[in-house]
Amino acid sequence: MKWIALLPAAVFPYTVWVVGDLAEVGGREPPALSPVLLLGLFWLLGFVGAAVTLWQSIRGKWEGRKLAFASMLIKLFHIQNYIVLFLGAMLLFALPMVPVMIWLLDVMTIFLSGLVGLAAVLRCRAEGRLTNKAAIVNGIFQFVFCADIISAIWVYRNTKEAFLK
Repeated sequence: MKWIALLPAAVFPYTVWVVGDLAEVGGREPPALSPVLLLGLFWLLGFVGAAVTLWQSIRGKWEGRKLAFASMLIKLFHIQNYIVLFLGAMLLFALPMVPVMIWLLDVMTIFLSGLVGLAAVLRCRAEGRLTNKAAIVNGIFQFVFCADIISAIWVYRNTKEAFLK
């Protein structure tokens, strides 16, 4: 049941496509709900899920290894969306607001997945699977573009080894 809280953070970057389609459905009629507001609501739902996961991690409701696995899966799941958005930004670079909006969406996505990654790092540190230095470095890397994926894989892989020792 606690895995459900991770779903909004996992699917958030893909909601931009849903919101875009909903904005186009109305045709000439203005959408019933602003696409920006709708995207904000999706992000807020993802934030609540990530915050709940972080809180559960601090309280010891998650096993560190399982949370590290979930963090890694979320970050790997986001790669396809980053590629498509990057290509879209390259094609639409002439429009000044498109790269800014894509950058903002990327920052919002990394923040959500970073909270889940931070929860995994904190839980693994509390369980003794990571050293203080590794926890600090990886806690920071969870919020750095590209380094977050490498860090999530590293944390998952090294918590397995620490657990077997």
